[in-house]
This record gives sequence, C-alpha cells and structure tokens, in this order.
Amino acid sequence: MPNDLTPKLKNDDEGEGGEPMSQQNMETVKRLFDAVRRRDQAGVLEVYHPEIVIHEAPSLPYGGDYRGHAGAMHHLNGYYRTWDAFRPTTRQEHHPVFLETTEDSVVVLWREEAVAPGSGRRIDLPALGVYKVRDGKVVESRMFQDTATILDFLKDAEKQTEG
Repeated sequence: MPNDLTPKLKNDDEGEGGEPMSQQNMETVKRLFDAVRRRDQAGVLEVYHPEIVIHEAPSLPYGGDYRGHAGAMHHLNGYYRTWDAFRPTTRQEHHPVFLETTEDSVVVLWREEAVAPGSGRRIDLPALGVYKVRDGKVVESRMFQDTATILDFLKDAEKQTEG
C-alpha cells in the first residue's frame, strides 16, 4: 500500500492555467526558496498560507513549531541570525532539487553549507524539507537535517568567538 510520500509518476489533476496541480505546487515551493535566498520577507509571506505551520528540530536555535505569518517571520529571522555569520561570501551555489510526491506535497533536497570565521571549520550537509501546499500557498513545512553536526558546529564556532 503506497504511503503519503510515494512519488507520483503522473498527475492528471489540473490547476489554473491547465498545468497539473503538482506542477503548480512545485512552482509555489520554488518561489518560497527564491524569496528566502533573496531575503525577501514580503515574498516569503506571499507564498505562505495564513495558517502556515513550520516544524523545525526543537534542538536548533531557530527550532520548534511556528504558526501563522508572525511565527513564520520569527522562524525565518532566527534562521538568518543563526547562519548569516557563517555563510561564505564566495561559495559554490548548491541548487535545490524539487521532487513531486503527492498532489499536495513537494519534497526538496538541498545543502546547508557554512564556514566558521574563527577556525575555518566547514560543514556541507544534506537537508530535506517536505512542503504541503493548499490553495496555491505553502501551508506546512517540515525540515530534516543532521542536527547533531549543526549543533556541534555552532558550539565550536561560539567557542572560537569567545576565545
């Protein structure tokens, strides 16, 4: 019996403009990633449903469950505060891979890359997100990543700045 994340090979359900609904959902999630990359908070809110729920590992500095647009902005700003100091200015851009799974969900694979300024320590980790789309907007997101390595990296970087 297929589960909710079984990849679909074909989706005949059409949305507006005659595009398959799954293709429209994928484009919605691509717009979200583009807005986050450009730090366009208005663009992020435009893509998020008013009832957005974001699930991030609670152990992360920006982790937990966030609800609604205000919660989404709190999560996003926490993410930026955590990672801005560690993003290389010249880095190879890893392009996310967007995968259709069900008529209302999109899975995205990407890489979290960071460099600690004090030590030069690098991380380059795979990450995965599952995004549920309703009414052309992202209504739920769940991120999965190697939190132990991330926390170790952040702790080490904090020690470097204190010392």
